[in-house]
Amino acid sequence: MIRISATRLISLQRGSALALASRRPILRAQPNSLVECNVCSQGASYVRALSSKPGEEGKKKEGEEGTTDEIVLTPGEKVVAATRLGWYLGLASFAAACAYYIGKELIPTKMSPNRVFDRSFEIIRKHPEIIRQYGESVKAYGRDHGGHREGRRNFVEHTEYVSPDDGSKRTRVRYNLEGRFGNAFCFAEVSNQMPSGEFVYILVQDKSNGRVQTIVDNRAAMTAARLTAGSKEAQSAMSQLLTGSNNK
Repeated sequence: MIRISATRLISLQRGSALALASRRPILRAQPNSLVECNVCSQGASYVRALSSKPGEEGKKKEGEEGTTDEIVLTPGEKVVAATRLGWYLGLASFAAACAYYIGKELIPTKMSPNRVFDRSFEIIRKHPEIIRQYGESVKAYGRDHGGHREGRRNFVEHTEYVSPDDGSKRTRVRYNLEGRFGNAFCFAEVSNQMPSGEFVYILVQDKSNGRVQTIVDNRAAMTAARLTAGSKEAQSAMSQLLTGSNNK
């Protein structure tokens, strides 16, 4: 009984060993099949990558980027945009012009009409002849608008030009003078070649009789300076000559 079972046991062990040996190829075949599947899948993807054209993909990408970055406007939208741009430019120009004139009024130079008006009136109102003829309490105002109420801040009539004699820039103003005993026109002119506070002339013309009173007149001296080319002695002689000839 014991021998038979040992023999049988040996045969059973051999059979199990053969069975295991026969099963080994099957177990080894599994990883090979996986590798083959991976290789096949990689090859298919590589073939698909080769079959796709890079130029077409680049064109598609460029087309997509172009559609996303660029904004296409319709004709109506272009008209609206151009109109808005024109309005903005117009408003900017208007604002710049307003700022220029406001600054010119608030910070006047010696050539500005308001500055010429103020300084010339200060000289006129203190002149003895003006006080004697029109009274001590005189006032000045701008252009007379058909009998409307006048004021000091009204528009001062003025002219800016270049003198044909010496090429200097001139500002000439005209305004009204009103006193207790009468009214008059005032004329004043300045030149950019003269120091601040000096005038080419200041004249007062009475409205009732047209008589002209000369308050300041440097025209003869300027003419003499121009003719004598800067010589003080020649300027003095020429000024006296011109003044004497004008008085005659």
